[in-house]
Amino acid sequence: MKLNKVLVPLVGASLLTIGAQAQVNVTITGSTAFRSIAFDRVQSLFDAGYSTAGDVVGTGPGTFSGTMSNAIPSLHNTPVTVRLSFSGSGAGMLAVDQSTPVPTVNPGTGTTNNLVPDLAFSDVFPESATPSINGADFDQDIVGVIPFVFTKNNALTGITNITKEQAVLLMTSSGVVTNGASLIPGMPASFLSGTSTNPIYLTGRDSGSGTRITVQKCISFTGTPRLWGLNAGNLLLTNGYSSGGNERVAIANNTNVIGYLGLADTAAIAASASAIGYQGIPFSAAGVQNGMYPLWGYEHLVNRAGGMSANQVAIRNALIAAITNQGYQTTNTLYTANFVDQANMKVTRGTDGGTITSLNF
Repeated sequence: MKLNKVLVPLVGASLLTIGAQAQVNVTITGSTAFRSIAFDRVQSLFDAGYSTAGDVVGTGPGTFSGTMSNAIPSLHNTPVTVRLSFSGSGAGMLAVDQSTPVPTVNPGTGTTNNLVPDLAFSDVFPESATPSINGADFDQDIVGVIPFVFTKNNALTGITNITKEQAVLLMTSSGVVTNGASLIPGMPASFLSGTSTNPIYLTGRDSGSGTRITVQKCISFTGTPRLWGLNAGNLLLTNGYSSGGNERVAIANNTNVIGYLGLADTAAIAASASAIGYQGIPFSAAGVQNGMYPLWGYEHLVNRAGGMSANQVAIRNALIAAITNQGYQTTNTLYTANFVDQANMKVTRGTDGGTITSLNF
């Protein structure tokens, strides 16, 4: 009798352990620029009848729960929960590398919870993050090509292009600053062939943003930029915005503002702003793929080296396949309106902003 009393609890504990192991959880963070793609492709992996919690249209933390038997047959009917919470490329990679929890939404209840992320999307190589991260800490995959454009308010008439040298100068010489009782104006619009002599105000992203890191690497700018943001309708010095959505509002709502954005954010303010060329070349997908237009980086997916279970790795691999599918990258407007398909790239670069070399000769 005593033996049976001991064995029953042990068997129960064993069954509970098996049940706990059957559930697969994956938490994803990182690049806000790639957020919409991440939500779309994660959703595509789930079987019909999955449930959602939080914001699953791609602007805030959201969660998907269900099974993935069609996309990943080896999982059979194993319950899967994927949580997504984006804060920027550098911040996301640091969170994965240092096991720092990020805010997530629980399935079912919709309550919030802080969890350590397993995966991070990033617009930049780990070494480009601030602070720099050792790339050897991660398993890494390239899942796309992400271009950026300098975008001006349409009231800045006459400005159609910015050179590398002008872009570097603008980083530290925009707007009007005070020196005691004196006002010191920065770069005038006329310096960029604009019709106005008013100073240009540069807006941009915070230091953890892959967008900012990539653009600064591509133009060979080092240091801290002088950035401006809107506060109650006034332009004030800022450390940069946490998302392209906020930055585009600043560009759209002030006649003297210029910034740098992803394609989707520029398109969202087309009524009041437009992209300009860089080094005399306007953006085009072909220009990126042929090496003519250099303001671009790779989209990476990283996880801690050896830090995922076999089932989590299966989900990661299925997600990579869903994103890099050439049909998806060349025909799905969610991708084509924002990014460049990597299968047709004829050039490559080994570091952010690095030398562009040919893949064909």
